[in-house]
Parts: sequence; structure tokens; C-alpha cells
Amino acid sequence: MKKTILLILLFFFAGLYSQNTEYQFKFDVKKFRKEYIKNKKYPPQLKIFGPDGRELIFNIAESKTSEQPVQNINTFKGVSADGTKIISFILTKTYLSGSYADQGTEIYFGPVANKKDVYKVYIPVKIQNGQEQDFVK
Repeated sequence: MKKTILLILLFFFAGLYSQNTEYQFKFDVKKFRKEYIKNKKYPPQLKIFGPDGRELIFNIAESKTSEQPVQNINTFKGVSADGTKIISFILTKTYLSGSYADQGTEIYFGPVANKKDVYKVYIPVKIQNGQEQDFVK
């Protein structure tokens, strides 16, 4: 009986530990773009969510990546309202995509395939690259 309970608990905790940290939220890109173009004089704010579902507010500014602007693609950089996170993202006519750093952890956000105005924010699973024994014998 004890072995069965331990085995069930082991599978339960292994399942929790192995899952990606991800949260989905609604975001209207067209509305955000319209407000940004209309109010270019005022520094815009971006409201998204963290992987734990907490709302985050970023103070952002447009960042020029080239001398020739690309039509309908804007790049932005910014910092969270509490000053602890740095964000970088692109905005097109149809979607928003980027990442932010939170105490050394890179967190990504982007559209969910086949779902209108639904975005996900996630911490990717770390992938080991290279060889375990990277030396010549």
C-alpha cells in the first residue's frame, strides 16, 4: 500500500515538475496599434501577463532597428513599471511577439496558433546542447 501511494505521488510531482510554465491571455493588437499611432506624443504602456498569470505593465518606447523603416512593423524596448524587468518586442498589423528578462530568466510571448487574439507567455524548457564529454581522448 505504501509503495502504491509513493508511486502515485512520484508520478504526480514528476508531472508537475516537467510541465512548461505557460499562461494564455487575450490581447487586441489592432486596438493597441491604433492607440499607439493616435497618442505618439505620450509614452505608451504595454499590459501583458507573466507565466504565473500576474498582470505586468511595461513602459515602452519605439526602438529603431534600421535607417529605413519597414512598413507596419514596429520594434519596442522598455522596462516594467516596478523597474525589475526589461522587455523587447515587435508589433505588426496582426500580431505581437517578443520577450522580457526577469531576474536572469528569459520569458517569451507570442500568438497562439489558430486562436484569434489569444497569446501565450512562457518559459521554454532548457535544452542541453553540445556533448556531455566535450574533449578529445
